[in-house]
Amino acid sequence: MAGNYNVQNSITIRRLRSSDSLMLTLGGNGIPLFQAVDKDSGAVNPNWEVAENQPIVIPKARSTRGNVITHLQHKWKYNGVEIVFDEEQSPVGGWYTDNSERFQTNENGHLKIIKNLASQINLADDTLTYETQVSVGGVEYDLTATKTIVIHQMGSSSYYALIVSDTDTLTSDVTSTTVTVKLYQGTNEITSFYPKWYKDFDLWTAKNGQNPITVTREDVGGSQLFLADIFKSESDSTSIAKAGVKIRDEADEYIIVIDIISDNKMVWKDINGVDHNVECKAKVVNVKRNTVITPTNPTWRMDVMDTENWKSLKTSNTDTITVTPAETDVGDEYYDR
Repeated sequence: MAGNYNVQNSITIRRLRSSDSLMLTLGGNGIPLFQAVDKDSGAVNPNWEVAENQPIVIPKARSTRGNVITHLQHKWKYNGVEIVFDEEQSPVGGWYTDNSERFQTNENGHLKIIKNLASQINLADDTLTYETQVSVGGVEYDLTATKTIVIHQMGSSSYYALIVSDTDTLTSDVTSTTVTVKLYQGTNEITSFYPKWYKDFDLWTAKNGQNPITVTREDVGGSQLFLADIFKSESDSTSIAKAGVKIRDEADEYIIVIDIISDNKMVWKDINGVDHNVECKAKVVNVKRNTVITPTNPTWRMDVMDTENWKSLKTSNTDTITVTPAETDVGDEYYDR
């Protein structure tokens, strides 16, 4: 090859002004993203074709310094495929329907599900992904968040519980949230049961038997896992189901942030049977200053959680923990942790 060549390229790296941090969460209208399906009959519950059963996913972007955030665009994906809305159609009640007639959206980017997604051929969890571009102080930033649609294959006698909260994010303005347990037997909702509540693994006796409960900022230190252990009645000693929800307090000065520090970002096992693990490390961040701090004589506990049964699969008393196929693989099934 004759001659000399000089090839170059460049990218622009943007810095968020004033040490700000942007938070994007996906809230809802109090209706869980959950459907139970009977594999044999195909019966689905709740029926999302009934208006009062339809869940709405609500994006919420927030600046930790209270700066004004303007959304420049909204985009939704279902299992990785963009949901396409006809911009030429006239909205009905403020809602635009997508080409598949399963979803609706409005000018604020809210997403409503109007058709059943669970079926005899769709028995696994689905994923919704929200992508937006926002403007803060005249500079644009891209934000993404995901939400799981839980699809559970149910037998007529099996129980499944989940928790719904008004919001999973508390702030200086939103100082409390209502947390409600939903219990299903087969595809039928059960309304009479006795929940025992836990903060992480510590029994929260003051809330036992209550449903719903109110969680305030005083109950949350940065981020808090709330667990409900479900019994048929107060006198029963055998748990029939468990459910959990994580509530964050974004107005707290300090939060815990967990990063993947290994080169490998996903757990897998190769054809030679060699495990490829993921190592996670926690750090304490001062949200107001957006800086990492080093606490004095900290006490750490990190757990790999089974979110199907809400039990700890592995515990570390340091600020690091390694997730391996031993925690993600159950028989022939693979699970996210």
